[in-house]
Amino acid sequence: MIRLIALAFFIYSGAAYSSSVEHSLICKEADQDSASASLALSFEGVTFSLDNADRGCRSDYVAREVVGAENKIIIFSYPTSDDMGLNAQVMIFSAVAKGGKAAYIGDIPASASELEDGTYKDIQQSGDSIYENVYRIESTKVVTLTPGKELIISGEQCVYKEAGSTVCQKMKGTFKKPVCVLNNGERKVLADARECMDMRENL
Repeated sequence: MIRLIALAFFIYSGAAYSSSVEHSLICKEADQDSASASLALSFEGVTFSLDNADRGCRSDYVAREVVGAENKIIIFSYPTSDDMGLNAQVMIFSAVAKGGKAAYIGDIPASASELEDGTYKDIQQSGDSIYENVYRIESTKVVTLTPGKELIISGEQCVYKEAGSTVCQKMKGTFKKPVCVLNNGERKVLADARECMDMRENL
């Protein structure tokens, strides 16, 4: 039941963009003695082979045609009930539309929601901050767009007041007065509080 809820949320949260054709895949596990791929995923006579198959047929698999890239299919492998949790991930695979081997290209958090432009936004709290990350699925990889956003809700962190600043300053964030920053993984730059409005709703 949990898996079905996650699947429905992930697919339909971006319904405005998801006009591309999607197919639920039929999953079949290869025989233990078989030299073929661990899983065979199929729909309407097209079959994809999958080697990275730790979830087996317990996962739900959905194929989506890549908008703007003919003859490409992206396959989503949704977490099973055993995999669900704060760090649950949707595994992403890429393959040619006519079938064949599907290559693993990355992950997206199961809690991410699809936006109208086809990217996926995820907001999660970790430690003293709330983080917003945006992901883009390309035909060969999953890209995390930078900078991400961070809302500091507790404690002090070193923040640059401007992108060109060479020295950071300690800034303290609280639940009542959080600090919004842009975070590229190396530097945290002060941002307008309006940049983090979506994240404040999670407080």
